[in-house]
Amino acid sequence: YNDFGDECGKARKGVKASLEVDVVIGADGANSRVAKDIDAGDYEYAIAFQERMKIPEDKMEYYKDRAEMYVGEDVSPDFYAWVFPKCDHVAVGTGTVVDKKGIQKYQQGIRDRAAPRIKDGEILRVEAHPIP
Repeated sequence: YNDFGDECGKARKGVKASLEVDVVIGADGANSRVAKDIDAGDYEYAIAFQERMKIPEDKMEYYKDRAEMYVGEDVSPDFYAWVFPKCDHVAVGTGTVVDKKGIQKYQQGIRDRAAPRIKDGEILRVEAHPIP
């Protein structure tokens, strides 16, 4: 690590130092630089996929005080699917560890399950992320 001591400002330069510890926690995501630096080895991760959708105002009202979570083979073999309200839209998504290549099929499953409440929705953005 770099020990900056009492230095301030943008131009400060740290002194390389080392530290012996019992545990290292890398909270920097599925593509962890910390895990690579300490040679933590391979680990499983999930893929999460969601679509942010603008739905009609009357349907958005339904989600004013609720979020939905779904389970079942049609939406994920080992994870869950969701419809989470955001400020002016909803996030409709799913995830899996064991069948990452099937994520589109599971996304269609959550779309089908939530169809009455997201009908006439416009996809604003599609997102996919690994989850450690």
